[in-house]
Amino acid sequence: MKRLWKRLSDTYKILISMLLFIMLIQLGTLIYIWKYESKVLLDKERKNLAYQLNVSSKSLISHMNSLEKELDFLAILAVMDDILVNDIDKRITVLLEKKAKDLGEGIVLQAIGKNGSVASSTKELGKKKFLEFKVPVYSSFNRDKKIGSLVLLYPFKNFIFLKMDNPHQRLWLTPPFKQDGFIEPILKDTIIVSTILTEKLKGWRLSLSYEKEYALESIEEIEQILLFAFALSVLLLLFVVWVLSKKQIEILEHTQEVLALKRTFLSTMSHELRTPLGSILNLTQHLMVSPKIGDDEVDMLGRIENSSEHLLEMINNLLQLSKLESNSMRVTKELTDVYLVVEEMIEMVEPLIYEKELVLKKSIIPKSIVIITDLHLFKQVVINLLSNAIKFTQKGAIKISLTQNGDAFIFEVTDTGVGIAKDKQASLFCEFYQAHSTEIKHSSGLGLALSQKVAKLINGEIEIKSEGIGFGVRASFTFKSL
Repeated sequence: MKRLWKRLSDTYKILISMLLFIMLIQLGTLIYIWKYESKVLLDKERKNLAYQLNVSSKSLISHMNSLEKELDFLAILAVMDDILVNDIDKRITVLLEKKAKDLGEGIVLQAIGKNGSVASSTKELGKKKFLEFKVPVYSSFNRDKKIGSLVLLYPFKNFIFLKMDNPHQRLWLTPPFKQDGFIEPILKDTIIVSTILTEKLKGWRLSLSYEKEYALESIEEIEQILLFAFALSVLLLLFVVWVLSKKQIEILEHTQEVLALKRTFLSTMSHELRTPLGSILNLTQHLMVSPKIGDDEVDMLGRIENSSEHLLEMINNLLQLSKLESNSMRVTKELTDVYLVVEEMIEMVEPLIYEKELVLKKSIIPKSIVIITDLHLFKQVVINLLSNAIKFTQKGAIKISLTQNGDAFIFEVTDTGVGIAKDKQASLFCEFYQAHSTEIKHSSGLGLALSQKVAKLINGEIEIKSEGIGFGVRASFTFKSL
């Protein structure tokens, strides 16, 4: 997967990253809803219930007030005056019965004079089971003279079952005194809000409940939509990855074919070029020692020799690079004294250092360090780092150190040369890349790329650091025993 990601183009990477970002937002939203939004919604439902309860309580009190107004209206009728003064008259009884029937709800109306009950809409009463409304009756000819009372009895049983339009909500009243029939409902997992009533129902508590399952129904619908969208995003991402994988596999196969052809070409051409170049070098060196050749010709032949050797080095690098890419290079494991090898390589390049009048500083562990590695490949990496330091340093010093860190060893070469711009350091190990193509001639740009591949082949790694142009370079080769 990591290899596939590296091979993807920036467009594909952006597409996949956007899909992952969308999925992350959806997942974060789901987690937020599961963890926090339920509480917010419950609080909101409590507020809604409190509002409904307030409306219900006002409606109930309004109903009680309307009953009281009806009673007031009856009390001021002129017929009440006549009948209450004159013992009992069937007309008031008929009136009360008719009005009680109009009002419904089991309401009982009574007319009470100074000497007791005068008339009633029913004969069966139980005052303990009624809420009583009582208004005075005054004489129609003397409004200051009270001649009796008109009473409305509202059955308590009407308060026991209060209807709600929503079947998942319950509304009930709790009296401030003990009364048969008023039982607190048994509720599970519900939201409950309550309020204390006033006026005719002073002290009564009105409560409203709502089942949480249905209170959170809207949020569950949102969760389902988000889950569906998340699942769809996962499927889309998998489909995109599958399509890209298939396409990348096709591209990879084609690329491998092209690389195989390139390796074959490089290998063939390298072998074909080495033979005539070897002949050119042999003939050039033979002519250089011939007594018939003058000094001017020797100088020209020397230039031919240098150019041929440079060309041969490039061909050898290409051949080695081809072997590394095709994984056909063999590693020969053998016991190697790192201290002796490093000293040997330093002695080899010392004449070049002193020729440029550079200062050589050494800090090497003065003891035998034996590891298992490929001696030839190890020497190649070390000599390449030393050669680069000498090549790019015109004045100053070259510092060479060999240290140990646990089971790892660090060979480091620090110079005071031209340095490397920071924006170019990331491409140093790319094939044919030249950080100083204008300043340094006769460089193929294969040295560091090849050295890094060889270093990794023998369980090592090269790191190049520089503070910028004019600040020199610190090249380190960290390696372990195979």
